[in-house]
Amino acid sequence: MSTLEGDSMHVNLSTWRGWAITFVVLFVPAFFVAYFLHSAKWIILVPLVIIAIAVIVAALPIKRAVTPDQFADELEAHLLGTEGAWDWDDTTSVAIADPRLDMIRRQLFAFDSASLKSEKDRTKLKGLIEMLRRGELPEIIPPTHLTYGDK
Repeated sequence: MSTLEGDSMHVNLSTWRGWAITFVVLFVPAFFVAYFLHSAKWIILVPLVIIAIAVIVAALPIKRAVTPDQFADELEAHLLGTEGAWDWDDTTSVAIADPRLDMIRRQLFAFDSASLKSEKDRTKLKGLIEMLRRGELPEIIPPTHLTYGDK
C-alpha cells in the first residue's frame, strides 16, 4: 500500500507538511467549536478528544483481509524493492485475519532490507513467495503441552 492508496494513510512528522496536517486536524475543528460555543476551553478539549478517539481506534483488534496471492505480491514488492515507503511496515505490523498468513507475517522480521542483501535470505523469501502462490499454507496445530492451570 502506498500512502495514497489502500486502506491506510500515514503522516510523516519529520516534514513540515506532516506537522501542518496534524495541526489542521487537531486545531481547526477546535477553533470552530470554540468560536460557535463562545468558550476557549474547547481549543484544548477538542484536540484531546480527537487524540483519545485515535488511540481507541488504533487499539481495536482490526485485522487485514488478504489472500495468499495478495500477501505474496506484498512480499515480492519488498524483495524487488518496489514497495512504497511504509508498505513493509504495514505488511509486518498489521495483523492478518487468516491465522496461517498471520503466522508467516510474524516471522517476516528476518527479511528486513538489510538482510535481503544476503543471497541466502533472498532465496528464502523467494521460496516463501512461491509457496504462497501455490496456495501451500502452514497448518496451525494448537499446542498440547500447555496446561493453563490444570493440574
